[in-house]
Amino acid sequence: MELGATLNPQSLVTLWHIEQYNSFSATAKALGWSQPAISQQIKRLEAQTNATLVRRTSHGVELTATGAMLARYGEAISERLESASREVEDYRQQHYTHLHLVAPPSICSTIAARSVANLSLFTNIELSLIQLEPPEALDQISRGKVDAAVVFRYRAIPNFLDITEDLTFDSLGFDPMRLLIRRENPIAKDYQHNRQAIDLAMARHEHWIAGCETCRANLVKLAARSGFKPDIRHETDDYWATQNLVEVGMGVSLVPELDIHINLQPDLRACPLRDEFAYREIGIVTRKDDHRPVMEPMIKELKRTASKYLNPSASHS
Repeated sequence: MELGATLNPQSLVTLWHIEQYNSFSATAKALGWSQPAISQQIKRLEAQTNATLVRRTSHGVELTATGAMLARYGEAISERLESASREVEDYRQQHYTHLHLVAPPSICSTIAARSVANLSLFTNIELSLIQLEPPEALDQISRGKVDAAVVFRYRAIPNFLDITEDLTFDSLGFDPMRLLIRRENPIAKDYQHNRQAIDLAMARHEHWIAGCETCRANLVKLAARSGFKPDIRHETDDYWATQNLVEVGMGVSLVPELDIHINLQPDLRACPLRDEFAYREIGIVTRKDDHRPVMEPMIKELKRTASKYLNPSASHS
């Protein structure tokens, strides 16, 4: 029999609690077991793995490297069990109306915020909104901490998001990228005159303001496609800070069109780009096995709201 088939899930959960409490007795109290029972679980687990998982210290007990590795599985099991308990209770009570949605800043301020408002006004769904960038958002939904995540993925770096087999990505639409630049800049004047999408290479000699780690990677990739390396002088994922930096002449930036819906200073221009890779796809991620009835109206509202902000296809970006 393979090792994985012999491991007891409850013992893994117990191991994780020992890591939290640094004590067999405190773990026993928290789980409602006797201390000898806790000790027996760990002894059996150590025998099965042929490894020392817990060592005694002057401050109690601590996990070995192998124990800490196995404790991560115990944490995941515990979180899934808690999520299952909540869902069962929701079904039993027949209300299941409180959901947690995560989204990055520009989506929080537009699509997600309006969806939250509409759902609270016209349904009995209570949607809590939390701001998170896509990689962190996927981690939270995979661990059962949240119910859904609105994320983006750039065409230029399509593999930066690891959407695992237990998750589902449902596209909401496409968000073009724009060059944010001062109105007095010759590039902006040229765009204002002919209203034609510009080549990013026109800004090769500008200083740049980058966004989050993923947004920076997208900027670098698009710049490479245009034959240059951007001179990045500032980094911030705060759109207001980005606007202010551009406004006072500290550089130019690459921003999604969604940000422009929030606000665009009158002395700035957001120029479209002549690059088929200059856009991001936005979608909602849910757990594949989450079939609660409440999920359908939430997804439907997100799609309805997104249609007012996003392009239906990449070709219209």
